[in-house]
Amino acid sequence: MITHSVVSSQLDYANTLLHGTSATNLNKLQVAQNTLARVMCQSSRSLSATEFRQLYWLPVGQQITMALLLTSLT
Repeated sequence: MITHSVVSSQLDYANTLLHGTSATNLNKLQVAQNTLARVMCQSSRSLSATEFRQLYWLPVGQQITMALLLTSLT
């Protein structure tokens, strides 16, 4: 659980700043998130969408969009 808190907080930290970043950077972040999800789920190399839903995680690009929408509402 500590791993989840530390890594996911770092991934979420600058979501709004990542808007407009390159696809290469988004891919690197997605790989990091997928690796963390596999560790959390004790899963094999491939991770299904169901396992992501169990963690209540969105793909990195969607997280950035959600962060932008939430900050625009406040």
